[in-house]
Order: sequence, then C-alpha cells, then structure tokens
Amino acid sequence: MSYTKQKILIVLYYYHPYVSGLSLLAKMLAEGMAKRGHDVTVLTTRHDASLNQTEINNGVKIIRARVLTKFNKGVVSPDLMSKLIALAKTHDVINPHLPMAHFGFVLPFIEAKKLIPQYHCDLNLGPGALAGFFESLSYRSMAWTLEKSAKIIVTSKDYFSNSHFSKFSPRACEIYPPIDQNRFGARDSEEMRESLGAGSTTKLIGFVGRIVEEKGLEFLLRAIPHLKQKLDDFQIVIAGDYENIAGGSVKDKIDIEIARHPGRVKLIGHLKFDDLVTFYNMIDVLVLPSVDPLEAFGMVQVEAMLCGTPVVASDMPGVREVISRTGFGRLVNKRDPQDIADKITDLLENPIEIDQKQLACFNYDRVLDQYEDVFFGQRRLAQSGL
Repeated sequence: MSYTKQKILIVLYYYHPYVSGLSLLAKMLAEGMAKRGHDVTVLTTRHDASLNQTEINNGVKIIRARVLTKFNKGVVSPDLMSKLIALAKTHDVINPHLPMAHFGFVLPFIEAKKLIPQYHCDLNLGPGALAGFFESLSYRSMAWTLEKSAKIIVTSKDYFSNSHFSKFSPRACEIYPPIDQNRFGARDSEEMRESLGAGSTTKLIGFVGRIVEEKGLEFLLRAIPHLKQKLDDFQIVIAGDYENIAGGSVKDKIDIEIARHPGRVKLIGHLKFDDLVTFYNMIDVLVLPSVDPLEAFGMVQVEAMLCGTPVVASDMPGVREVISRTGFGRLVNKRDPQDIADKITDLLENPIEIDQKQLACFNYDRVLDQYEDVFFGQRRLAQSGL
C-alpha cells in the first residue's frame, strides 16, 4: 500500500554521526522514509560541539538541541523539550526512540493519535544514589509515554516481553531494524587479511561493536585459553569504536585482557562502511558475547550473515532473535568463556551454508513497509474515530 506524503518527527538523544545500533536504525529509518517522499525531521541533541545545529543530510532535516549536561549515557537538555513541543504541533507522526527521560514530561503537549514510540532497551545507569534517581525518573517518564501510546514499535517481542515494560506487550508491533541488504555481500578480503599478518589457514574470529561493558567483549577474550586447547592457528580481531562513547568505554579493561595473550588479538578500531563489509567477509565467525539488557538485538549479526559469515551470540532476549529465526549460528550462555570457545570451535569444524533467502525478513523495503503501516495506518484509524 502506498501512502500520501506525511510529516514524521523522529526523536532520540544520539543520531548520526554517533555510532550505535540505535543511531544507525534511526538513520536508516529516517532516510528510507525520506526516499519514499515523506517529510522527515530528526530532533536530537548537540552532544558534540562540533556538530551543526541544523542541517539536511540525505533528504532528512536534522535539528540538534543544546545540551546542558551529560549523565552516563543520557543528557539533560531543556532545549530538546522546548523544540519538541514546537515541532510536535506541525508533524503528523511523533516517533520517540526510548530510553529517553525527557519525553514523558512533554506529553501534555502531544496529541495521542500522533504518538508512536519505539522501545529499544531497558536502562542500566550503574550503582549510586544519583544514578538510581535518574534511572527511576527515566522509567517513570517512559511509563507515561507508553501508557499514552496505542502502538509501541519494538525490534523484538522476545526482548520486550522480558523487559521492564513487559505489561505493555499486547501493544507491541515487532519490526526488525532496517538494513539495506544491497550494500552487503561477497567481497574480496585478502588485502585486509594480509594487513593483519594472518596466514591463509589462520582462523579469524571477529567482533564488531563499541568497546562498552554491555557487549561482553572481555568474555570472548577470556575464551582464548580454551580456544588454544582446540585450535592451533587463530586470531581474534576487534573492530569497534572506543572514543567519544556515551557513558565511556571499557578499553582499559580490554587492553589488560589483550596483554595476556600476545599475538592473539588485533584491535583495529572503528571501520568505515566499505571496510566493515570487507571485514565481515574476512572473518570466519562473528561473536556477539553480550551480557546486559542494554544490548537488545545486535544488527551486526544480520550484517555478518548477509556476507556469508555465521554468528555466535549470547542466549539473551532480543540478542538470540537473529540466530533463533535463521539458524545461522550458535547461542551461548552469557559470561561463559568455555561455552563461547566450544561454540566457536563447533562452527569452525562444522561450517554453516547461509541461505540468503532466509534473511528476507530483514529486507529494507519490507521493513519500511511495516513502519508505514504502523505509522499511517494507526493515524487513519485515529482520525476516523475507530
């Protein structure tokens, strides 16, 4: 079904060029809707002073609100709330991406028929009274938002039904993250392999993601002694950002683990997109050893599979969705280096042939169709009074 042009407001704390699964999802959604002829505005924060206050990028208008201060992974921005109140009046669909503390406090100024939030993950702001206060305040604000919403978009019903807001599961509409499959696929990776000093028979075990606590990278590195008992020639290659990370990175902790295994680990930093596709083609298996509910899906799993690479991932709500749906990998107990090593070895000794047809559920156009149906189908019903 095609829809007439609508005005969509997407609201989130961190947007491109910030690197995270949530910011990438929002970018792909915003640009996809703009290509379909909709008028799309992203309201986000100017968390980095080098960012423009306003700009148009790939057909999407981006407005960045001033940040008063930062706290852990969040921000305090009264300017975000004032801009949101003004913009909500002129848009047809308001799509806030939670977790977000601010949104609940502007609900009186937003029409319920326009509101379609997307819930990504639970919070974990760490120990301490101040962190506990902000976490409680954020959950209260989000509860108000979800209570007012007839529909709630989630990337995984499995995750949402196990989340802090599981009572809202009957309102959940599951839509997988929008991933442009045409940008992935087979790619020659010999040059990258040679640059790492890896031999033709070296098994390469990859990790892609920010170097943060919830990714559980330390448990992959702690699997190295177990892997040595099973494999003669292997390397772990880590591709991930550890600079300017909201809430801070755990690179210092990872450096300690790497130092214990000279020659076994390569940390190559953040990769540009073309290099990332080459990376997926180069490695023999991708590992996502997540340990915290802040990790709610793991788009890198789909990206790796689109390049023909199987995955080992933690058996956690949401994270297990991709492997459970496709069968192209193995699930492991979280925080279990022995199990990680066993499942990596199993995949290397018993390769999986990935059928790309099985990944059709993640098709970009199909996902955008689903967003349009929820966004605008919901609006039509509200306008008709049904």
